[in-house]
Amino acid sequence: MLPNHDSIREQFPFLKKFIYFDAAHYTPYPLRSVNKLTEFIQTYTHDYLNLSLVNINEAKALREVCGKLINASPEDITITSNTTHGINLIANGIELEAGNNNVAMLDSEFPAVVYPWLNREKLGKANVMLIPSDKGYANETVIKKALMDYNIRVFTISYVQFLGYRHSIKSISDFCRKRNIILAVDAIQATGVCPVDVEAMGIDFLSTGNQKWLMSPAGLGFTYISKQYREFISPTYVGTTNVNYDFDHFLDYKLDFKNDGSAYENSTLNTLAMIGTSEVIKFFLELGVENIFAHILEIQDRFMELLDKTKYRIESDISPNHRSNILIFSHLQPARNKEIQKSLEEKNIHIAVREGYLRISPHIYNNLSDAETLAAELNSL
Repeated sequence: MLPNHDSIREQFPFLKKFIYFDAAHYTPYPLRSVNKLTEFIQTYTHDYLNLSLVNINEAKALREVCGKLINASPEDITITSNTTHGINLIANGIELEAGNNNVAMLDSEFPAVVYPWLNREKLGKANVMLIPSDKGYANETVIKKALMDYNIRVFTISYVQFLGYRHSIKSISDFCRKRNIILAVDAIQATGVCPVDVEAMGIDFLSTGNQKWLMSPAGLGFTYISKQYREFISPTYVGTTNVNYDFDHFLDYKLDFKNDGSAYENSTLNTLAMIGTSEVIKFFLELGVENIFAHILEIQDRFMELLDKTKYRIESDISPNHRSNILIFSHLQPARNKEIQKSLEEKNIHIAVREGYLRISPHIYNNLSDAETLAAELNSL
């Protein structure tokens, strides 16, 4: 368990009413974030604040903590509205030559990974290929063979799939770099709770959002684009704040994009979401992402230990290299899974059903008692 875990749980008043195992969907906010948001709202309501300056300062602070979270330079961080926004930056901004515009992803990816590229295909600017997979898993050898056999130019993949499989991104990124394949990583199901180091993992493009594991007001995300990748991804959103302009001469129009990640941003940013997200990331950095990940796995371990294997089976790959913060399992009669999820909800225990599987996604607020209660309720059904 995380040190001083009782004090961590005090940050989440909802625990007095229900048990929540659905961080892979959305998460409530910690009190320390709520206090920051309330302070800003009260000040902005009763006193004068220059919102333009507030946003400039909050954006700078957010880029810095986001950089620390994934071991990136703040200048390589782009603040977006969500993960899909980030993926659209590369899908719409990259120039692919005719005959060399094949794009691939797994056929069990979350739709946010797929639709931006299907839209590009509809516009006649890409050819999309889906690599056969199962529950977000495809053998790495199969993936690499498909990338080579079909002359893939761009490969998009979730680091942690929404069904829980965690890919060996370093191996995939090494392969892609050697063959000049552009790799785009969706990290929304990993950021903040599963260690991400863009330098060590060889990631040049990563997109994520804040409403799930980063437990912040929806409508914000961030994207990492290495300086190398920025050379061939053109900005497709254009506004006042992502170009170099003279504040005293607005009408001197010059389309001169900034030379860092802010060149891809979409003008006025989500003030409240930036405040909330910055505070949560500071919280996670204090706790340590490696410690958070270990805590989540400990909760899962206790749950799996107590789950009645004569009624349920674990569907996730729980090998060390591929285990993640998301665990899927099923009743031996899978048709009952939705009924089971609803029965738990009636008892104020919240888990999810995705693609027919029961899914749990514990977070820092969960403890061993939560895991024991969940297992006991499932076993009694």
